[in-house]
Amino acid sequence: MNGEVPPGRAGALMDRGGAFGVAAVGGAVAFAALMAVCQVLAQAQHLLFGAFGVWSWAKIGLLTALLSLRADVVGTVQGSPALRFAAGSTTLRWRLVPMVLTIGFLWLAAWAGRRAARSSQGGGHPLIASGLAAAGAAIPVVVLAAICSSLVTLVFPSLGLRLEVDVLSGALWAGGLTAVGAGTGAYLEATGGRAAAAVLRGGLAAYGGAIGLLVVGVFVLATLEPAVTRAYVDEVNGLGAPGGALLSLHLLGLPAQSALLLAPASGSCLEIVGDGPMFDLCPWRLAASGPAGDAFFPAPLALSPSFWLLSAVPAIAAMLGGRRAVSEASVGGRRALALGLAAGSVFALLVVIGVWFAAPVLTPIVVPVQISINPAWSSTAITALIWGAGGGVFGAWLAARRYAEPELPRPTSA
Repeated sequence: MNGEVPPGRAGALMDRGGAFGVAAVGGAVAFAALMAVCQVLAQAQHLLFGAFGVWSWAKIGLLTALLSLRADVVGTVQGSPALRFAAGSTTLRWRLVPMVLTIGFLWLAAWAGRRAARSSQGGGHPLIASGLAAAGAAIPVVVLAAICSSLVTLVFPSLGLRLEVDVLSGALWAGGLTAVGAGTGAYLEATGGRAAAAVLRGGLAAYGGAIGLLVVGVFVLATLEPAVTRAYVDEVNGLGAPGGALLSLHLLGLPAQSALLLAPASGSCLEIVGDGPMFDLCPWRLAASGPAGDAFFPAPLALSPSFWLLSAVPAIAAMLGGRRAVSEASVGGRRALALGLAAGSVFALLVVIGVWFAAPVLTPIVVPVQISINPAWSSTAITALIWGAGGGVFGAWLAARRYAEPELPRPTSA
C-alpha cells in the first residue's frame, strides 16, 4: 500500500471543500448586501426626518438588519424623566420582523447555496450538498452577526431608555436563517427535476403567493376603509420622526403581517397574550379572551365585511402551488394528484412555521407587560392542512389535464 488517496475520493473531497468555500463567500455576500440595503434605508430616513445624527441612524440601520433576522431587542428604562412612575430599572424586550428584508436575504442565501451545489456537480447525495452549503454559508454569517449585534446601542435620554441587541439571538438566528436558505437552494439545484424538488417548489410558490395576495388584500382594504386609513396616517404623522421610522418598519413588515393574517384567513384565530389571555382575532372579529380584554371589548367587535375577501387567499394560493408542482414535474394522472397533495401539505407546514416566525413580542414602555401574538396552534395547523390539501389537489388536477395521454384511435369496420 502506498497510502495514496484514490483519485475519485480525492476529487470528491476537493469538490466538497470548494462547495463549502463558495457557500461561505455567498453567505458573507448575502449578509453584506442586507447590511448595505439597511444602511441606505436608514440614511434616507435621516435625510427625510432628521432628529438623530448620522451615526445614530447607522446603528438604526444595523438594528433593522438584525431585526429582519429575528434578533431580540432588549431595552432598559432607568431614571426616566418622562416616565416618573417607573421606579428603579425595568427591562423590556421586543421582536419585530421586517420580513421584506428577510425574504431578500433568504433569496441571496439560496443563490449562494445553488452556486455551491453547481460547483460540486456529481459530488454526492443532494442532502450532502445541502448540508455543506448550509454549514459553509452559516459560519461567516454567525460571526458577522455577532459583531454587528455588539455595535448596536441606542440611548434616548428623554425616556431614560437604552436599546441593545441580544448578541446570542442575533448570531444564532442569522446563522439558522442562512443555513435554511443556502441548504434549500443547494437541495433544489442538486435534485434538478425530481418529484421532491417539484413538491418543494410548489409549496414555496403557494406560500409566497399567499403572502403576496394578503399584502395586496390589505391595500385593497385600506382603500375600502378610508376613514380608518386616514386615522392611521394622521396618528403616524403626529409622532414626527419616530412616526416616520415606525411607518417604514410597518411597510417592511407587511409580509410578516400577512404571515400572521394567514391564521384567521384559514379559519383559525390569533391569540394576543400579556400576563394572561387578552384578545382573540378570529375570522373576522376581535373578542376579549380574558379580564384584561374585557375592559376594552366587553362584547365581540365585528370587523369590516371586507375582511372576508382575505379568506379566499389560502385556497387560491394552494391551488397555484399544486399547479406549479405538476408543471415542474410534467406528470399527469394519479401521480399529479399526489404531487398536488404533497405541495399543499408543504404549504400548510410553511403557514404554521411562518406565523411562528413572524409572531411579534412587544413590551410597551408605559405598561411594562410583555405582549405576544401567537396562533391557536392546533386549529391553525388543521385548517391550513385542509386548505392546502384541497387546493393543492385541485390545482394539480387542473394542470394534469395538459399531460393526459391521448387515447389511441379505435379500429373501425368498413
